[in-house]
Amino acid sequence: MKRIIINSTNRSEAIKEAVAVLNAGGIVIFPTETCYGVAANATNQDSVDKMLAYKRRPEGKAISIAVNSPEMAAKYVSANSSALDVYDKFLPGPVTVISKSLGKVAKGLEAENGTLGIRIPDYQLALDLVTELGGPISASSANSSGKKTPYTIEDILDNLSKKQKGLVDLILDVGELVHNPPSTVIDTTKMNMQVLREGSIRLDDKHEEFDIESAEEMQELGEKLILQQQDSYIIKPLLILFNADLGAGKTQFTKGVAKGLGITEVVTSPTYTLIEEYPYKNGKLIHFDAWRIERIEELEDLEIEKEIKPGNVIVIEWAGATASFFEEFIKNQDVDFIEIHIDYTSLTARKVKIFQ
Repeated sequence: MKRIIINSTNRSEAIKEAVAVLNAGGIVIFPTETCYGVAANATNQDSVDKMLAYKRRPEGKAISIAVNSPEMAAKYVSANSSALDVYDKFLPGPVTVISKSLGKVAKGLEAENGTLGIRIPDYQLALDLVTELGGPISASSANSSGKKTPYTIEDILDNLSKKQKGLVDLILDVGELVHNPPSTVIDTTKMNMQVLREGSIRLDDKHEEFDIESAEEMQELGEKLILQQQDSYIIKPLLILFNADLGAGKTQFTKGVAKGLGITEVVTSPTYTLIEEYPYKNGKLIHFDAWRIERIEELEDLEIEKEIKPGNVIVIEWAGATASFFEEFIKNQDVDFIEIHIDYTSLTARKVKIFQ
């Protein structure tokens, strides 16, 4: 493993050396505007395989790519009008835009559903690295999955195994980075843009934060929230809108909500059934998963609007996919709503942000 401390005199040569490593099937630690990332040559299978071994990424977990322009992005994804709007408004910047992949990158980067995340970093060294390579690099943080966000090289090295360290070919070290949040992830392949993870791009910063260490604590937080709302959801319906990654704890939180409502029935994920209903003394808990919803017409067929009435608590997972549908109720009817964001801080710990 070679480590180069970047300065004004060696910067250009360091980038050329990094490109040589990537073309030879190696991986490089490099800085971005959010944290240190691990770069693989996104079109070189050996390089990507090495990066995936380094990351110890759970199987099926996609890796985004960094490009230097919308024109380069167009070679690897089919960007619809929603994606192009995000490019225009937020890129370069800390935003990852998910589009349909064209199948031009190495195996292991695309999601199982054939989508691919695009980043255009707002960090000149990262852009220069992509430009010098002439193609995309992987845009994943350099920490091993579940470890702390790396703002220094020591943050990385202190949390790697000997085997992982042996996989790193080159480190481009610019010192400690500004402690910015991770990129905002927006899925533009749904009927409406869906925020899968929020970073520094957010509409409203008024929220409460909770550090959760276990499934039990996540359930306790859900129970606490609904007990705080018990005087209101009987009078008017309550929408609980989730934006959180897969496996983040949405169903555990909902189990706590159910407990707070006095529901003893076992709450399960509605991923395959779309909707699960649980009666309680004043109405129903309705647990809705919007992940597979593609068109507004599907929501109309489900007639879920009939369930938005006093006494009912409606929990919506992947709420971004149904935003325009439920916004009408929030704007035009007497409805309470709470938005919940859940971010990974480790394999077992979560940061929960509650906006209400």
